Amino acid sequence: MKSSLQYLKLLVHERSSVAVLDDFFPNILTAFRVAEYNWYLEHFPQLKIYSTNPDFKTVHTAYAQLYPQYADRVMQYEAEVSLKDCAFVFMNFLNNAYHFLPALTLNCIPFIMTLYPGGGFGLMEPESDAKLDQVLSSPLLRGIIATQSVTLDYLKAKGCTVPIYDIFGGAINPIYFVDETKNKRRLINPGALRICFVAERYMPKGENKGYPQFIEAAQQLIQNHPNLRFSVVGSFNAEVYPLDEKISAAIDFYGLLNTTDLKEFFLTQDIIISPNRPFLLHSGNFDGFPTGCCVEASLCGVAVVCSDELKLNRYYTDGLNMVICDPTPDAIVKRVIKLIDNPDLLENIGTRGKAISRKIFDPRKQLCQRSALLCKAIKQNEDQWAINLAARYKTNKLFIADQARHIDNLKVEMATRGDHIADLGRHIHNLEVEMATRGDHIADLGRHIHNLEVEMATRGDRIADQARHIHNLEITLMKYQNSLYGKCHSVMSRIYSFMRSK
Repeated sequence: MKSSLQYLKLLVHERSSVAVLDDFFPNILTAFRVAEYNWYLEHFPQLKIYSTNPDFKTVHTAYAQLYPQYADRVMQYEAEVSLKDCAFVFMNFLNNAYHFLPALTLNCIPFIMTLYPGGGFGLMEPESDAKLDQVLSSPLLRGIIATQSVTLDYLKAKGCTVPIYDIFGGAINPIYFVDETKNKRRLINPGALRICFVAERYMPKGENKGYPQFIEAAQQLIQNHPNLRFSVVGSFNAEVYPLDEKISAAIDFYGLLNTTDLKEFFLTQDIIISPNRPFLLHSGNFDGFPTGCCVEASLCGVAVVCSDELKLNRYYTDGLNMVICDPTPDAIVKRVIKLIDNPDLLENIGTRGKAISRKIFDPRKQLCQRSALLCKAIKQNEDQWAINLAARYKTNKLFIADQARHIDNLKVEMATRGDHIADLGRHIHNLEVEMATRGDHIADLGRHIHNLEVEMATRGDRIADQARHIHNLEITLMKYQNSLYGKCHSVMSRIYSFMRSK
């Protein structure tokens, strides 16, 4: 016979799986998710990934072709089923945490999350703050990973009560750390450099990513360096921003590239320009530093020329292993010309940048830290069964309180609607009385119209009789007129004859 304590432990330990919840995976275009989640799938046998991607079947098919060993543990999210056996959840991005929070609350499932830039998170932005406050207030939250210093400071300023783990950057696909083929760039002519812009377009002209500044800088650079070649990767084309004749002939648009093709592309480039700017996509929006595309380019030995408006840089040195400048065409042109005129400097920045990027973004460093935190959180969740039970009780209590408030609000609304229905009933009754009164009036009008019709018919008969009488009079008058005319003619004839005889 089990004790009450044992029954309580069973209540907490009845679930065993760990889940990652996401809204975009397993789309293979999201390289950092693929790298991070595949790592978890490899190191946590009990882990499953549930996705709300609206095109799940299509993207899952493409993912399964590349990673068949993990495909059966990546599934479409089903509200009533997916979390049934789940004991712990991990999520990236604020929007995911906010979206799944009601389901986690209902099922009393603890979670940790990574608060990346973007994905619903913005600085001093009311909608973002409302979402973040709700997530931070959840008793099920066990910790937050912050990837940028501004995020770390923001969470502290909000009085975050759970542990905040400072892990700079994010996951990069391991193929960037495999010994790559010999760099395919050709520096035979120092003026024939290949300069690229790589980003996804979220605004009509890609303003937040600095695409207009890139094009304007390119149009200045090609004036004195006609052998330069420019490339754009992402959902951009020649119609997005005006191109002059020279740049039109020197620029190529590649569209979206998967991770393997993107790496091959970077191996042909000399410089990447990334003049991204915060707070343009929406209030509070910002990108991490460096952007994922800049990191991937750097890992291929490409010299990075980028902006850092929020001063997020921690590890790179301007002019030594990266070029950091204002996101303006003139500032970009000034720094790029120095690289064009000094091939050794260009090569050194690319080489040194690659070395430091490999150190910072080494998957073992980035993902081992995250795995360790996830493992620790899962272990604590298993060991602290009494705390989890208390948290579950607290969560249920809060949920019941919310439901009680909701029921009270429904009662008030029903009472209000009852009064409104009573008012409508009285109004309908008054309308019925009015309609009955108007019905009598209409009946009276009908009778009056009938009488008028009878009178009109009677008057019509009289008029017909008078018309016939007038017709007869006209005939009689016509006869008198003819008779009179004959007599007058006879008299006139006699008078005429008499006058002639005299």
